[in-house]
Amino acid sequence: MTERLYYTDAYQTEFDAQLVAAPEINHQAAVLLDRTSFYPTSGGQLFDTGYLGDRRVIDVIATENGDVLHVLDSPLAHVQPGQTVHGVVDWPRRYDHMQQHSGQHLLSQIFYRHFGYETVSVHFGDTESTLDLEIAALDQTQLDAAEKIANEMVYASLPIKAYFVNDRELATVPLRKPPKVTGKIRIVEIDQFDYSACGGTHVRTTAEVGTIKFTRLERRRNQVRLTFLCGQRAYQDYAEKHRLLTEAATLFSTELSEVPRLVERNLAQIKELQAMLKTFVEEQLVREASALVSSAHVGEKYQIVAKVFADKDAGATKTVAQNLQQYPGTLALLAATGGGKLTLLFARSADVDVHMGNLLRDTLRQFGGSGGGRPDFAQGGGVDPAMAQTLLDFAVQQLAMQKIQ
Repeated sequence: MTERLYYTDAYQTEFDAQLVAAPEINHQAAVLLDRTSFYPTSGGQLFDTGYLGDRRVIDVIATENGDVLHVLDSPLAHVQPGQTVHGVVDWPRRYDHMQQHSGQHLLSQIFYRHFGYETVSVHFGDTESTLDLEIAALDQTQLDAAEKIANEMVYASLPIKAYFVNDRELATVPLRKPPKVTGKIRIVEIDQFDYSACGGTHVRTTAEVGTIKFTRLERRRNQVRLTFLCGQRAYQDYAEKHRLLTEAATLFSTELSEVPRLVERNLAQIKELQAMLKTFVEEQLVREASALVSSAHVGEKYQIVAKVFADKDAGATKTVAQNLQQYPGTLALLAATGGGKLTLLFARSADVDVHMGNLLRDTLRQFGGSGGGRPDFAQGGGVDPAMAQTLLDFAVQQLAMQKIQ
């Protein structure tokens, strides 16, 4: 079983150890040492990275028998079992993880003590961490209160310590949650406030956790998931959001506090302009349909509108087709090629006895496309946009052969 140096000193970043074995894990080089300061992924906390000799440690894995395996970017050369290996832990990454983990212990106890909410699970990511609470909903007042209490306890600089207890001693420890294992248990205590069975790395005082900030709340079935940041992560989040808010204020030529009001006003104006534009476009498409009817090919029975729209997408062209359906005795054979994609839209007025779905399907089939639809309206595509006029000409010929014109 590997001796875990971080159990007694999470601040130790360099160590010497003896090489026990050098196995492979999933075709990657790995080493087993007699002792280590590298933390393996466990309890939701991510693994440490760093170096063993001149090889990069890219993963750390805990085995079922208590060993710790270090996965390397390449095999450790010129070192045999029994020889000494020097290890260096990536301290910024380790300290960041320590801040997040200690902050989570603090938050979980706050929610339990002040609101009676149990922590169901936690996850520590590279950029943010989450806390799942066994509660269906959490209002903003409670969230603000928990955040305020947490930061007050950060300023209180409460000592955080880790120690081991046996089964008899464990009965005297007021654990927030019972441990999942038996025997010798490691306890992480936040100065008579929180007691947790935990094998993770932690800072020495709550002051080192730094600022604690909630950034997101999600409802997930009968639970609430809170995303939080501690320490440097919280500072970086503040700095980035302050930068963005300052940029927005500069764009509006106003103070930071005025940005939300001006954004709200501009959104209202945009919504009004969008409504006006929609009305204008609809009116324009009605006029366009009227102009197309005026220049339509008039046969013995019906008039045919065949048109390729290079400047319209399928949505606008569909509206034109629907407008054309309002004119008696009208067949509309339209093609939209806007955006580099061909869409055929065939439509007819109610008094025309032609199945547009069949006509469109037969037309596209000749050119490798597909589509279909109702007797009065059909849509399809899958053909090179350059073939748009050819497809419409073919459809007109089909109508002629059926003596529809």
